[in-house]
Parts: sequence; C-alpha cells; structure tokens
Amino acid sequence: MSDQPDKPERDCQAFNLDSFYIKVPDTPLIGSAEAQKSEQELLARLKSRGPRADTLKPLAIFYSRVAQQEKAYSYLKLWMRRATNKEEFAECLLMCGQLAEQIGQPENAGSFYREGLKYKPVDTLLNYYLNNNLGYCLNMQTEYESGMQYCKAAICYDATRPNAFKNLGVSLAGLGKYVEAAQILIQAMHIDASDQRPLALLDELLANHSEVLLAEIPDFNEQLEACRQAAATTQKGRFADWARGLTLN
Repeated sequence: MSDQPDKPERDCQAFNLDSFYIKVPDTPLIGSAEAQKSEQELLARLKSRGPRADTLKPLAIFYSRVAQQEKAYSYLKLWMRRATNKEEFAECLLMCGQLAEQIGQPENAGSFYREGLKYKPVDTLLNYYLNNNLGYCLNMQTEYESGMQYCKAAICYDATRPNAFKNLGVSLAGLGKYVEAAQILIQAMHIDASDQRPLALLDELLANHSEVLLAEIPDFNEQLEACRQAAATTQKGRFADWARGLTLN
C-alpha cells in the first residue's frame, strides 16, 4: 500500500483485510436483557437501512463492549469495504486497533494505527487517537523512544486531553528520564484529575526513584498531595469520547 494513498475508494478494495485478521477466543455474549434489546435494535436498523457507516459502526462498538471482538471486527471490515473517503477508512483502522488492544495484541493494534496514519486524516481527534494509541502500543512493547515521538505528536493535535501526557510519562520513565516523566504526569493530572492512572504512575516513580525526584523537584511531595486531593474530589470525565467508541488508553 502506498504511504500516501490519494484514492481511498480504490485502496479500500485493494487493501488485504484478512492480513490483519485478529483471532479471538470464543467469548459468550453478555446475556442481559438490555444488551439483547440493543443488539436486536441495531440489527433491525442494519436490515432496514442497509450496510453503511451509521449502521455498521454502532454494531462494531456494541460488540466490542460486550466482549465479542470478532463480531465487531467483521462489521468494521464490512464498513471498510464501503468507505468512500480517507477519514472513514482511517477511523475504521483506529477502531480495529482498539479491538486488538482489547484482546491484548499491542503489536497488531500498532499495525492498524500505522495504516490509519498513512491516510493522513484531517480530523483532529482522529489524528490525536491514532498517534496516542500507537504511542501507547509502542510503550507496551518497550519501544519507548518511538512511543515518545507519537505521544508528542498527539499532544500537538490536542493538548487538552490527559491520555497522551500519561503515555508520554510512561515513555520518559522507560527511557530513564524520571524527572521529566514526573513533570509530565503531574501535568496530566492538572488536565483531568478524574483519570487516576497518572497518579498511580507518580506513586510508582516516587517509590523507585525518590532521591532523584526530591533533589530535582523539591516540592514534589506537595505537588503529589495536591494531585491526590484533586483526584479524590473531581467529578470531571470525558464521556463524549467513550460514546464515540474510543478506547481511552
């Protein structure tokens, strides 16, 4: 596939969807009445309106949330075959990567995100998550230098979200840059204290590297305590991203 596809309609047909096939273990559908009702409604909408973005995407999101990633992937493949522009195709690849993450396959997930970036989408949030999620997956594979670059790219697209700051902190810590990591993680807490993962990482840094942190950041304990208090009291959340079907990794 070209690094700079200029005709996504053609590329959607030429792209070997099976080359990214994700095999997942059989997982029973969550059997709540609410889940069954939602499934029936989504399938009825698909039948009445036909396969298109607004019928296939909700089904993919639904099945990913009830631990049926293989079904979710089948609907994403169907959507990809009908995608008519690079934005749609890149979003499909983003969601495929999220499915791979959900079943613990960061290498496969990273492949999807790289493919999505090749389409150079315009949407800011889409670019943010493709870069952030790729950075996250690279960190998972201890490729911290590369992970750091993608996290920084994500922050360039949107510096108001904590995810990329948190992942950048992981990259920096992995590279032995503990003071920089702590400063970035504190910044993530300032952006959104409702996400307590940066706080847990700060605690870990303090436990393992207290001497260097306290020498370089004299008020580190005070800043950490302020983060704890903010995390305990905040009710802020980013539910809009979850509603869109994005994994907040």
